Amino acid sequence: MQHIDLAGAVIIDRLFAGSVLDALSRDLAPYLRSKPAGSQTGNESQQSFHGPRTTRFGGLAGKSAAFVDVLLNPLVLGAAEQLLLPACGAIQCAGTQVMAIGPGEPAQYLHRDQGAWQTLVEADFAPELAMSAMVAITDFTAANGATRVSPGTHKMARTDFAAFDEGLVKQAEMEAGSVLLYTSKVVHSGGANQTNATRVGMHIFFALGWLRSEEAHQIALSKDDAIRLPERARSLLGFGAYDGDQYGGGRLWTVDYDDPAALYRV
Repeated sequence: MQHIDLAGAVIIDRLFAGSVLDALSRDLAPYLRSKPAGSQTGNESQQSFHGPRTTRFGGLAGKSAAFVDVLLNPLVLGAAEQLLLPACGAIQCAGTQVMAIGPGEPAQYLHRDQGAWQTLVEADFAPELAMSAMVAITDFTAANGATRVSPGTHKMARTDFAAFDEGLVKQAEMEAGSVLLYTSKVVHSGGANQTNATRVGMHIFFALGWLRSEEAHQIALSKDDAIRLPERARSLLGFGAYDGDQYGGGRLWTVDYDDPAALYRV
């Protein structure tokens, strides 16, 4: 947390053992083979952001049992809670995604993840809204598109962003099984892949509980998939109500004004 406060990002070397990494690779391989590269939305901005040679897919809780081991890792989850709980009653997993940067993909444009909620990112007083965990499924190198991060920019005022110096950017080189944690305010992007191999990372997006989720987990996962998950994993993925009364907010994501979590209990 000291490194995150100082730089906005930190690498945890080889957090996940070979067995977890092997299981993730096996689980995700069929989707990496079948999913086409590039954004399929037809939206020019999204196509540019996603990259024409980058394969992306979500719904990882329904695609990989090993994903849950990563989601519930006490170091990753503990960091997210320490960063975000001062501004909310509970955190959520707002998105899950595989980002496989293919050969020849140029660097993604620099951005802040907090921009997913545009009204809040325009307010300089806004709290940290989210924290990302980027798990290296393959080695991340400067040549194959390791995530680019500019340390310290999470403390930079919004109005300074236009004058940002790209010379301050570092690349998060790390071995497979390592994790890059970074805040929603730090400036970052995917790197350029100048090799002949695909760089594969798995992204988990933790956010304040009262924000709208980036990914519709309840649609991506079947009811049977959700029932098989641990109760804590279902809670993080949004299969339950958020009660924000003690923070001046309302009760969100209810069914008939009741908590839908009961629908998924065996």
